Formats: sequence, structure tokens, C-alpha cells
Amino acid sequence: MPVPPLKIAVLHYQPDGEPVDAVVTQVGETLRQLGHDVCTVAVSDRVFNILQEIERSKCDLVFNLCETFAEDYRMEVNVAALMEMARVKFTGSGTAGLLLAQDKILTKQLLEYHEIPTADFATFDGVTVETHGDLEFPLIVKPSRSDASIGIGQKSLVSTWEELTRRVQEIRKELQDEALAEEFIEGREVYVGVIGPKEMPEILPIVELDFGNWDKSKPTISDREVKFGPETEGSPKLVIARNISTELRQRVERAALLAYRGLKLQDYARIDFRISEEGDPYVLEVNPNPYLEDKSELAMGAREKGLDYTQLVGRILESAAKRYGLLAKAEKAPAADKAPKSESKSESKSEPKSEPKSEPKSEPKSEPSAPPSANVAS
Repeated sequence: MPVPPLKIAVLHYQPDGEPVDAVVTQVGETLRQLGHDVCTVAVSDRVFNILQEIERSKCDLVFNLCETFAEDYRMEVNVAALMEMARVKFTGSGTAGLLLAQDKILTKQLLEYHEIPTADFATFDGVTVETHGDLEFPLIVKPSRSDASIGIGQKSLVSTWEELTRRVQEIRKELQDEALAEEFIEGREVYVGVIGPKEMPEILPIVELDFGNWDKSKPTISDREVKFGPETEGSPKLVIARNISTELRQRVERAALLAYRGLKLQDYARIDFRISEEGDPYVLEVNPNPYLEDKSELAMGAREKGLDYTQLVGRILESAAKRYGLLAKAEKAPAADKAPKSESKSESKSEPKSEPKSEPKSEPKSEPSAPPSANVAS
């Protein structure tokens, strides 16, 4: 269902002195192409400014691209919580989904509860150790609440208890975070985009990270250099996944759907997998509101399905608009105006015809007025 023209504010994190992220411009221009009135709201480190600028924009909906606040990526959930408290309508997952997915330990526990395939793991909170399954080395050790592969690299892979203990201590010291250790799955790394409302989400084609001319002596770990480094000949790159059987594809898609619903995500997300050398899929991470740049995994999967970038952004917007009842903004006002218009025409005659005595003239009933359009609650 097409979304009626809306006033949309694109909310994004903007540190002082840094250029605007390309995705902000891309999403803004796309929304304009879809017929919406668009403005941007940049936030940095002042909580008061968030709601003040949103209210000043007089928007119907916020397109939320804010993944950081005050240089702390863990504050992403707080920005969503603030908007929920103020009853601001916004795209993407809300407080519940962001909170559940941001904590990797909590995510693993929920995946296990919902019987979604994920590697055996252990958690370290600085006081206790809790294991889930019979772990076997090598293990990959991650910060519990990191984002964009922060704290993940070649030194994350450990093969002994001594290395494991050292890496856990480093994470606590350097990142002030709990640690998650899970069995390292050697194999293919794939990403599955999911868009739409949690009741009827749509699964996008599988995108794969092709490691290219990777040094075979090194384990294939998708660290920050792999994800954000310059693409050169033979370097890791994203491709549409091929040579995946129908049975494996169905297993991956089912796991992605269960994770999307189980972690209370909405509008759009990306589920990351490893496919073992035996052909079994394991969920690595669940990413609500993933990076939406036009060359991202989500955009690649959408294009493979026949959706260009404009249509992808439109689907995300439509999902949010439906949740807030904004699809009903185009009221049937013209239909309600027809009767009064007809009445005034009749009354304009200088000498109206006399009514038969047996049929006295009755007063016309007034038509109900159309409901006011929804707006952002300040």
C-alpha cells in the first residue's frame, strides 16, 4: 500500500567537525523521490536537543538512522527509548528489539531458548563463568555489547584456556565489557536481510562475504579491516550467495525469520550466519536497523529480489507507517463533502418548488467530518 505524502525527519548522529554519512544523504534523497517532505535532525551529545529538534521539525515520522550518541554506540537503544517516551513515531526496531539484540550474550540465550541454531558458547561477567554446550577449541572471544566488529580480530581466536583467560581480561580492561566465547565455525559467512512488520516479514536473498585471496594459514574472521577496509583486487567483497541447496536455503531463512520475531525486531534487520563445512547454518549475530547504505548487504539482497534502493527504503517506510496508522492519513474527505455541496446548490434557487403536504421536507443529516491526520506527539 503506498504511503501518503508525509513530513519526515531523518535522525542521525553527527559528531562535530565530521562529514555527514553518505547514508543520510541517500535516504533523504530517496524519501524525496517517494514524494515526502524531508528534513534532517543531527544529534551529538545533548539529550535535550533530540526532542527539541524533532518537535521543531513538525514531522509525522522520524526515519531513525541514529546508531550512536555521545560517541557511545551502546546509547543507540537510549535514543529509541527517549522517542518512545515522547510518543514520537519512528522507523526501525524499538527499545525492546535494540536492547535484546545489542547484548550478544542475551541474544545467544534467546536464540538457544527458541531452538535457533547457534554455536555452543560460554559467558564471562568478571565473576562467574557460564557454559552452554560442550565447547571445543578454537573459540572466538567477543565483547558482549560491541558493534561494527569492535574488539574482534585475529587475536580474538584462542586455542587454550590461558589464551581465553587473557583475552577475556583484555576485553574487560579495554572495553569495560563482559565477554562471550563461542566455538569458531570454519566455513562460509552469509547475511540475510529481513524487511517488514514482524507479523509478515519478507526474507531477502542471501548475500555472502567472499574472502577472495585470503591467506589460507589464517582463520577467516570478519574484523573491521575486512568490513570497512578499501576493496582491492582479491580482497574480501560482498556477493550474492550461489551454490546453496534448496534445503539449506530453507534452513537459513527459517532461522532468520525466527530470530527476527524472537528478538522483537521490526521494519528491517540483518541476520549473520556461518555455514559450517558440514553444511549446517549457525546464527552469529542479529542486527536491528543495520547500515542502510546503497551498497550494503541489505541493499544487495533487495536488488537480487528485484527491489531497487528506492523500493527498499519505501518498504521500510511502509512497514513503520502501517504500524502507526499513517497509511490512513489520506482520508476520504471528498466523499464527505458531496452531500453538503449538493444541498447548497438546491438552496441557491430563488423560488424553490413547494413540497406536497403529505411529504413534509426534512432537514438533511450532516455528514461526519474526516478524522484529523496523525502527527508526532511532542
